[in-house]
Amino acid sequence: MGLLTCYNSAMPDNHEITRHKDGRYKQGVSGNPRGRPPMMPPEMRQRLVDASPEIIDQIIRSAKDGDMAACRLVLERLAPVSKASAAPVHIDGLEASETLSAKASCILNSIARGECPADVGATLIQSISAVAKIIEIDELDRRISALEAVS
Repeated sequence: MGLLTCYNSAMPDNHEITRHKDGRYKQGVSGNPRGRPPMMPPEMRQRLVDASPEIIDQIIRSAKDGDMAACRLVLERLAPVSKASAAPVHIDGLEASETLSAKASCILNSIARGECPADVGATLIQSISAVAKIIEIDELDRRISALEAVS
């Protein structure tokens, strides 16, 4: 007996109404009509809220006693790791350049002169490459549309 046969034999009577033949739910029909169950019962959540001051005090005591896991937990809350971000750079001639290749040349020249960090320049050139691909796709779409209109 195949997996699909076994799967279908266990389906309720309303299976044909709520699902496609391949087993997927039909549009507008929920696979979970009662909704998502609560992550935690309200009573448990309240117990945690009530115990929080004691838990926090214990974590701080453990961190002071040298428990590195507790230290890490405290530090992650006090001084989270900052996300990397580059300072803004100004590249002469970039805005005035009309073609993407001219813009890429401006970026490379700026990197060579030491005015733009190499990693920032690489990111900018990758962005130019992405724009070029989008332009190429748009152009292909226009050509296909024109060909279809002719035929």
